[in-house]
Amino acid sequence: MNVVVIGANAAGMSFAAKYKRNQPADTVTIIEKRSYISFGSCGLPYFVGGQFDDTGRMVSRTPEQAINSGLDLRLETEVIAVNRLEQMVTLRHLGQDSQIAYDRLIICTGARPIVPDFGQYNRDNVFTLTSLEDGLALRAALSEDNKRQVCIIGAGFIGLEVFDAVHPTGKHITLIEREPHVMSRQFSPELIEPVEQAISASDTDLRTGCSVSAIRDRDQGGYCIETDQGTIEADIVVLALGFRPNTELFDLAKNDHGALLADLYGATEDPNIFTAGDCAVTHHQILGQPMYQPLATTANKQARMLADKLAGKATYLNGFLGSSCLKVLDYELACTGINEPMAKAHGLAVKVSTIHDKNQTDYCPGQEDISIKLVYHPETHVLLGGEIIGKKGVVGRVDALAVAISAGMTTAQLGYLDFCYAPPFARTWDALNVAGNVAR
Repeated sequence: MNVVVIGANAAGMSFAAKYKRNQPADTVTIIEKRSYISFGSCGLPYFVGGQFDDTGRMVSRTPEQAINSGLDLRLETEVIAVNRLEQMVTLRHLGQDSQIAYDRLIICTGARPIVPDFGQYNRDNVFTLTSLEDGLALRAALSEDNKRQVCIIGAGFIGLEVFDAVHPTGKHITLIEREPHVMSRQFSPELIEPVEQAISASDTDLRTGCSVSAIRDRDQGGYCIETDQGTIEADIVVLALGFRPNTELFDLAKNDHGALLADLYGATEDPNIFTAGDCAVTHHQILGQPMYQPLATTANKQARMLADKLAGKATYLNGFLGSSCLKVLDYELACTGINEPMAKAHGLAVKVSTIHDKNQTDYCPGQEDISIKLVYHPETHVLLGGEIIGKKGVVGRVDALAVAISAGMTTAQLGYLDFCYAPPFARTWDALNVAGNVAR
């Protein structure tokens, strides 16, 4: 069996390593156009902000380790054509073309940053943040003392992570978001507003409901960003406007984002082609349908499940909840499952309940406000989703909520769930218990 994997990042390497362990007699060839593999781009904002210096810490496996495990790794090699009829892939390496046959083709080509047409401008200090090269270039630019003004366009996950990493450097930051609120797809306005207030209070120029029309070069160097709220000047611009799947090469069914359509197990419409990671859809556990959710944890789990499935092993993956978290200044933000806008967009009737509580007792240092919003079925009260924001104890509670949702628990069951209690960590009725009991 000849298995060819296109892409050697999270999904590609997770699949290849697990499949080779499952089927050691099969030939597994991995095609990667870069010179490195298994790069964890989630660490880039923290590298850029100077929280660590060794880029090797973002690489989970070296090419030598992959080769020593029995994988046929082809670096600096690009796939330029796929012949589905003959089950043949055409490769280009150092200007030379060759072909390789496959019995099974695994597409793990990931996604690339969206870069809108903002006109003509010098790209030298306009950055995206996905690759190792991006991280090195942005960190070098930020280290220059004469570059004091940073404009981040887009206040989703990456935009806010970059903001959080750059803020301690003392640069003046302008943060632009087209929607009325930051993280508007993940969090409700009443929960996110304290975070926005904290961003503005940190001497950051936060512009929400603000659209960028153009970027142009400034006479004295740097840039002028033209928006519907006036012109913003910057020495460095970071574009954090989402991702587009790398799927143009493949003549396969795709969704509106361009992500490859696949079933729960990664099978495409072609019986010999499978896919996983940021180039493909995932199946939402609550909605019961495919969605585009480019997350590193999802990519790894999809790929491992696919490797077991193709090896004939039992699989346990029933879909994803889109569980996500991030840090912004002193705040922790986390969510899982569906929220109100998602429910409305998919025609689901839901009830919601919001509480504002404390993360722990007041007589131990560290008590902070914590806000929890639950989404649940209006009749059965089965939990469907939740958002939590606070300064301490958020992420662990959302992890617990994800377990409760996966188990099909109700709000009443959440209200009596036997959580740990000790004064430095919770109150006798944990905030999640309170949220469950209020949701009636």
